Amino acid sequence: MWRFDQGRMAFFQFDEIRKIAKYAVSNDLKTTTRKPLVDATGLPFYPADEKYPPWRNYSRVFKTALIVAEIDGVAKPTKLAELLSLDGTVTSDEYFHFLAQAFTDPAPSFQEWDPENEPRFPLLFTLKFALARAVLGEPVIPYKEIIAAYKSSLFNGDEDQYEYVEIAKKTWSLGAGEHRQASESIQVISQISYLSATSTELTVSLDNEDIQDLFESLSGVRGDRCSNKDAEIIRITDLFESSISALELDYPKTALDQTAEAGFTEGTRVERTHVTLERNAAVRGAFFAANPTSHCHFCKRDTASEYPWADRILDIHHVLPLCSGTRSTIGGTVLTDLVAVCPTCHRAIHRFYAKWLKDAARKDFVDAAEAREVYEAARETRKEA
Repeated sequence: MWRFDQGRMAFFQFDEIRKIAKYAVSNDLKTTTRKPLVDATGLPFYPADEKYPPWRNYSRVFKTALIVAEIDGVAKPTKLAELLSLDGTVTSDEYFHFLAQAFTDPAPSFQEWDPENEPRFPLLFTLKFALARAVLGEPVIPYKEIIAAYKSSLFNGDEDQYEYVEIAKKTWSLGAGEHRQASESIQVISQISYLSATSTELTVSLDNEDIQDLFESLSGVRGDRCSNKDAEIIRITDLFESSISALELDYPKTALDQTAEAGFTEGTRVERTHVTLERNAAVRGAFFAANPTSHCHFCKRDTASEYPWADRILDIHHVLPLCSGTRSTIGGTVLTDLVAVCPTCHRAIHRFYAKWLKDAARKDFVDAAEAREVYEAARETRKEA
């Protein structure tokens, strides 16, 4: 089964990738010591022993995440890392769709990679297979079935919609064996705004018309491959902007028409990503199943007592930078970055964000801490009725 960097999911959260990228742009990750990297990112980078530089145990994380490549003895930041280091320039949807289109079996960050082998794209396969299943009315799919279909179909990832629908109609089973690395890689890309995950299943929450448009724009990152693994990482990441520009990530039937309704005035890429996540039906369902509240976190009103005829009118609000998706662990989509708010407060929060970012001449929040600070500032600024 395809290789991934098992047990490193904390380092593949979009906000953490952005922090590592910012550090990599101004520091050599190959020679950096542990303390400044930990201070800059908040990530542990074990072991906690300065005798063992982070590069020794985490170089494959950095390379698999497409942040750096080792060129002439230096950890050279990729073009993608440079873009990630700029707040509000790359969204989680853009990053993880590109990772899915660029990640091969095996990836050039692994020893087994061979430029002579015809590439297969397991995460691209995952996206297309899951989208095909959703079109067939089955938006929830076990990881094991995705992995089994990839293993048995021998698809490379670039097959067309008709071919995927045909294999999506079948039931696939995986025999005994190790598949944790593949499962964790699927959980990593579940940070895409229209996806969500549990410890065993992936769910798609996207309108069928948007699925079809997105499906047709997905394709593996190809071209003349370099003979050297690290040079290949640089080549791949140089194609980021052109690859992303070809993707249909507006989701007009799912969220684009609702961006202004949600309280944003411009409808930027980061705002659309944020709204798509907050309208994700599976994430919303999982949140309220775990948090069966009727109280608005922002204004404290009890919507159940005010509107006893309504089952639930609360929205979910994502308290992370606008460009970010939900976090994901081996247990699935993390719900602690979400709060329940009434629709009026939700719209007002987004208006507060838009004003704050405009006044600060910024596209997005720097990190999760700043996003939470601005959310709390909005709560403090609100005047009680």
